[in-house]
Amino acid sequence: MVFVRFLFACALVFGLSGCRKKSDTAAKEVGEAGYSMTAEGWFSAVRGNDVSVMRKMLESGFDGKTKDVEGSVALHVAAASGSKEAGEYLLNRGFSTDEKDAVGRTPLMTAVTADKPEMVKWLLRQGADPKQKDENGFIALMLAVNEGSKASVEELAPYHRENLDDALLVASLVGKAEVIDALTNYGASVYARMEDGRTPLMLAAQHGHMEAAEMLIDIGASRFATLENGDTAQSMAVAAGHSEIAELIEKGFSGDTLALESDEQVAEAMDEYLDEFEAAPEGEELAANDAAEGGLPWNKPLPGQGQGEFGILPGEPVAEGTPRDFAPVGEALSGNRRAALAIEGARIGKIERRAAQGARTDETDDDLPLVMRHYRQRELPVEVQRVSGGVASLRIAGAPAKEVDVKAGETIPGSSLSVIRVFSRTEQGKLNEGAPIEVGIVEVEDSRSGRKMEWTEGHPAAGHDPVALVEDAATGQRYVAKPGQKFTSEDGREFIVNDVRPGQLVIEETASGEVRTLRLRGPKG
Repeated sequence: MVFVRFLFACALVFGLSGCRKKSDTAAKEVGEAGYSMTAEGWFSAVRGNDVSVMRKMLESGFDGKTKDVEGSVALHVAAASGSKEAGEYLLNRGFSTDEKDAVGRTPLMTAVTADKPEMVKWLLRQGADPKQKDENGFIALMLAVNEGSKASVEELAPYHRENLDDALLVASLVGKAEVIDALTNYGASVYARMEDGRTPLMLAAQHGHMEAAEMLIDIGASRFATLENGDTAQSMAVAAGHSEIAELIEKGFSGDTLALESDEQVAEAMDEYLDEFEAAPEGEELAANDAAEGGLPWNKPLPGQGQGEFGILPGEPVAEGTPRDFAPVGEALSGNRRAALAIEGARIGKIERRAAQGARTDETDDDLPLVMRHYRQRELPVEVQRVSGGVASLRIAGAPAKEVDVKAGETIPGSSLSVIRVFSRTEQGKLNEGAPIEVGIVEVEDSRSGRKMEWTEGHPAAGHDPVALVEDAATGQRYVAKPGQKFTSEDGREFIVNDVRPGQLVIEETASGEVRTLRLRGPKG
């Protein structure tokens, strides 16, 4: 027994001696590489993407979970420095993608604030959770917006369909024009509002962000939206002393703005908007612009919809050869300088699309026959203030704004719009919890186009009905969708468009009565 204890003691002594020798050797090699066996040396090796040194340090017993003074671990450091190889080594060693530092930020958030979009992309593909919040309640997308990192926003946007409108409001508040552009490409709506009613344009105007205001106006934000107290983006700019922004917004207050648009005009405007995001195939010439060819099939029914059904848009008769279809993906188009559709998601399946985007998603519209790409609801610089005794009081935006009283048979000053009727009717709605309420209505007609619209008391006047630009998920063809349209998918299911909203299209399957929602997916899907 004594001999056995002697052998064990010898083995222990020689083993410890061997470990010390190995540790001493590793320390020497680490030193020769220009580092030290300390926390500072460890983080320097991570920043330098020196995986061989990291391996030697860990194998010699160094604690890889060591934190720096900010509570960051090695993966935070790798994320901030863009050290992808070091990050991959750490993950292979079992480090968590969602480890939090002293302020609750994950490596993904660190990559965002360090403006390392490639690292953001890589971490997302390694399974980093984009929904994590720091101690201030911010997710990675909001940090990217605040930093003005357009590239990081583009990586994160597909994971946050439900947060895009909020992100757009923040981007407008802090004046990040490029981020505004990116967010709207992925489906954020310029019609979004804060709880107090302020729109993105109002926020940009109020805080003096000229580039952001210009961007918002370019992509369709309404200059004429109002708050309950009558304030507009322009009046907010004036009150805050931002005269140049006020002048920019005032450019829209011309008499020509008071006009009603036809469905064809609306369709072409949305079509042109998406065209800006399409690129010609490399090495191919774009065909010459030909006004007689190309264009949106604005007067064509949705896929599977018969010509005699309710949903056909007004305009030219739908005769053989009249509808102007888009070419399949990969083929050049001749109208409006269009080329191949840049939307891969319209042609690939649910699993493949998510893999291509690298996104986790809770959305359930992948099996639906349509993809919503754009929304348009043009507001006019007019609001019906009140209706009484057959007379309507209108507030017309401008510098300064003015109020005019009109009645049936009169023309609205400075426009081609004539008043057909001024009346009241009983309506029910969410705002009054379903109780009937009497609202004033002004029906107007554009003498140039013959188009008619009804304007409701207390709401901004519209130049046309709300419409959505949608794509057939199977063919990539584009169509205009309006409430009430019926269509049949390729698998024989019949749907009806129940509602068109800024951020979503609500459709109902007629056989089952199931109501489904298509969220807006911008030009980039």
